[in-house]
Parts: sequence; structure tokens; C-alpha cells
Amino acid sequence: MQSALVRPASTSVITGSRLVLAAATFNMVLCFISTRGGLHISSAVVILFELVILGAGIYAIRSRVTERVVRITAVTTMLLIGLKFVNPGLDLKILHDLGIMYIFYEMGMLTSAHEGNRTLWIVMGIVLPIGLFELLLPNQFGMIFDVWSYYVDKGVIAQTTVNYSDTNLFISGNRGGAMSRTFFPGLFGSHRVSSIFLEPVSMGNFSVIVFAWCLSTKIGKLRSRILLVALGAFCFVLCDSRFASACWLVMLALRMMPLHRSRFVVFCLPLLVMFALLINGSLHELPGVVPTIMSDNFSGRLLFSGRLLDYWNLQQWLALSPSQVYTADTGYAYVVNNLSLPLAMFFLGIFAALRPQTPEAASMKAMIAVYMAASLCIGANMFTIKTAALCWFLYGAANAVSADGSSAIKTFLGRRQRIIPRSAITIQ
Repeated sequence: MQSALVRPASTSVITGSRLVLAAATFNMVLCFISTRGGLHISSAVVILFELVILGAGIYAIRSRVTERVVRITAVTTMLLIGLKFVNPGLDLKILHDLGIMYIFYEMGMLTSAHEGNRTLWIVMGIVLPIGLFELLLPNQFGMIFDVWSYYVDKGVIAQTTVNYSDTNLFISGNRGGAMSRTFFPGLFGSHRVSSIFLEPVSMGNFSVIVFAWCLSTKIGKLRSRILLVALGAFCFVLCDSRFASACWLVMLALRMMPLHRSRFVVFCLPLLVMFALLINGSLHELPGVVPTIMSDNFSGRLLFSGRLLDYWNLQQWLALSPSQVYTADTGYAYVVNNLSLPLAMFFLGIFAALRPQTPEAASMKAMIAVYMAASLCIGANMFTIKTAALCWFLYGAANAVSADGSSAIKTFLGRRQRIIPRSAITIQ
């Protein structure tokens, strides 16, 4: 007999899944409208769509928002607004990033692991056909989705940036030469597929999330699980994500260790990686030289992250002063300089301390910790709603299966759970 499975209300299931799909695809839809409709899609329009999605999510989980959550949110918001007066470089978008994690985790908690798996398959069913269309017919794809112009309108790519690839793809959608590709350069050339995500790095992150789910759960027949792993691997091959391939190996290694479900390991892993970056930066310190990306590859990005952290004074670590160098290409610097190190450790502690209600959720948490620790080394892309919504929805869905239907986050936040009648529980 398997664990009891809480049968969620159909409305909650549909809302969560649909919002995840909306988060993953709305940028592609806006890009299509911009390309074929000739409309200017500014960053304000994109922000508006994200806020609508998050607003719908908050409404869906309104019954689960506790007083303690409200207090933590209010205190954090007031603290960051206060720091903004001291540190004008502080980006309040970090509140939006934290909101994505909480909202989609709670929506996952309203569903089930089976619904999470179904949602992942639906996203995969959209990603691969569009990705193959982009790969096989790049010119036709560019006529429908002018990604370059879309990101110029958003302000992500400067209008003065030279389009060396001479395509409509994102600036990183081309390696610059057939042999510079890591995976099958002779077969795929220099093209890095982005599919619905419009940028290759998000496609790689999607692959990592798929593998984290496959390592953590056993839903469906064995052949379907093997197929999902294979499709996830095909995704990182299409986008030529060296990060994703390395992250897969680290996740697999951790999954085979006896401490992979340890909450202490989950808390320490991102901090140890940041400390290792700091040491590496100090060993390669160039006195009087402002840190820059000297080599735009994985090792070069790691060195830049470490040198930037080493270059900081105490004020930058406490978010009391803006970073002397932009933080968009190093996630640890982005988080610390916008939250402060103590507050960042506080939220990491909440994530690590919550006791998972299922082995699947415990494993998924560890895999997310690996993803977080690795991704923050080279950027803050793990916070984009395109992939973050799916990641935290799946984590919540994995944690929704328990013997009594209780929620781990409710235990921490101090809200008493209503007793679930026997009629609401189905024994699988």
C-alpha cells in the first residue's frame, strides 16, 4: 500500500498547472505579438504580465497565507525599502523573486505529485516541438519570433549591440563557430536552441529541473521515467548547456550519498560554494583592478564571481552600499547585495529547516540546493519566472503527498491544519 494521497480540489489543480504554463510561455507569446503584430513590448509590459500571474497565484493560495507569512513579508519589505534609501543600487526586484518561490511552492502543495508530473510532461510537450522547429527551420522561426528585437525592446540587449551572428536569436543563441559547441558541433553547428524560453540558459535550467524531478520521484511506469530523463538530456544537448551537464553529474553524485536528504547539507551547500568562490577570487586577486569577465566561459564566469566577492567591502555584504561592479552575471553577488548576507541566510535557513513530509520532497529539496548553489555562481537566471515557477511548483507537488495531508510549511509558519475527512483521502 502506498502513501495516502490527498485529493486536491479540481480548481486548485487547474489553477496551479495553468499558471505554471502561463509563466513558462507568456514571453514567447509576447515575442510573437511583437514580431507579427509590430507592437513595441517594453519591460513594463512584461512586468505587468508577471504581476498578473503572481496576483492570480496569491488569490489561489489565499487560504494558505498565514499571519506569520504576512509579518515576515511586511518586515522584509520595509527593511529593503529602508535599505534602498541608503543603497540606491538595491534592486527591489528581489521581493518579486522571493514571491515566485513561495507562491508557486504553495500552489504545488495544493495539488499532488502526480499533477506535478503531468504538468512537467505538458511543458516538455511544448518545449520540444518548438525547439525542433527552431533548430530545423531557424529562418522561419525568426520570422515568427524575432527574439533579438524583443529583447532590445525590453532593454535587455542594448540597441548599439552588434549582432555578430546575424540572426534573430538571443545574443547567446550562437556559439560563434561550429567547433565551439560542446555537444555535437558537426550536427548542430553553432546554434543553441532556446525554444519557448527564448534564451539558451533557461532551456538548460529547464533540463536541470527535469532531472531533479526524475531523481526525486518514481511516478508512472519505468519506461516513461526513462523517456523523461532522455528528453531532459536532449534539451541540454539542444541548447548546448555546459552548466546543465555539470549540474546533472553533481545531482547524481549527491543523490547516491546517504546524506542527500540532510537539511544541514541543504543549508551549507550554497554557503560552501560561495565561500569557495570567495577563496578562489582572493587567490587570483588583482590589486587595483576592477573585476571583469576576462574569459566568457564557465571557468571565466566563476573567476569573475569570486573576484567580485573578494573585491567587496563590508558595506556591500550588508547591502548598505551598491556593488562597484554590476551583479547580473553573478547570482551570489546579486542576492547578497540586494538582501544583505544575514537576510539571505535567514531565507536560506527557512528553506532548509522546513521538514519535508515525503522522501520525494526531501530529495527534491537537495536537488534544488545543488541547482541553486551552481546556478548562482554564474548568474541570477534561476529567479526568472519562466523556469522558477515550474521548479517551485514541482517541489510543492512532491511535498503534497503525505499520510495525513499535512503541509510542512504550515508546521513552520504555525497554522493549525484543518482535519481532512476520510472522504477526501484516497488510498492508492
